[in-house]
Amino acid sequence: MTTRSQTFGISVGSIFATGFRGFLANPIPIFLAGAATIGVYLAFRIPAQAAADEGRLIISLALDLTGLVVASVVSYPWYSFALAAGDGRPIDVGAPFRQFDRFTTQAVASFWFWAGVLLGVRYLYGIPAIVALLFYAFYGYVIADGVTLSGLKALGHSARLGEGKRIGMFAIGALLFAFNFFGAIAIGFTLNALTIALAVIGFTITASITLVGGAAIYRTFSKALEQT
Repeated sequence: MTTRSQTFGISVGSIFATGFRGFLANPIPIFLAGAATIGVYLAFRIPAQAAADEGRLIISLALDLTGLVVASVVSYPWYSFALAAGDGRPIDVGAPFRQFDRFTTQAVASFWFWAGVLLGVRYLYGIPAIVALLFYAFYGYVIADGVTLSGLKALGHSARLGEGKRIGMFAIGALLFAFNFFGAIAIGFTLNALTIALAVIGFTITASITLVGGAAIYRTFSKALEQT
């Protein structure tokens, strides 16, 4: 990322600075939106894992896909708040619920996104899943920004945003993954109710910071796309 202005457009320091600053300025709404998203996902992930352990792989896959889609729909306010925080705007907690059609858009985009990711996990060592993430990672911001009310067009717009920047996206994605890993590090010491709770809280905080930092990347890529 040495040619910052040409290949990626924003430094790692700026991404993290925006993430921390935006989250700390609006911790309660962003954290609660993140906790709702993660809580919904875990409500499906736990029985999905139980089904996998029992050899019911189709049921496990169906539960995983359903959980990811439902959690992604629930995450719409999280994206909306993160985008506002990344822009330095005050958060209007009620705004996402006055734009209810965007939940439907989020549902359509999320289904195809997560279907592609889960399918990609099963083939070629998961490489297709990484490709899906690199192409469509910004669709939640696209919807929260009101660019389109079509889920498929949101995915397409996300793909255009990252054109020519996939290597940089992979690098920053790996760094953000490591950052979120440390958020859940408590669960690595011992497994009990306390460490699980601490891991969920820690991960919700780091994921929220990541989402706000991602909003800064989204804005940078959007401005670059407008100039082409």
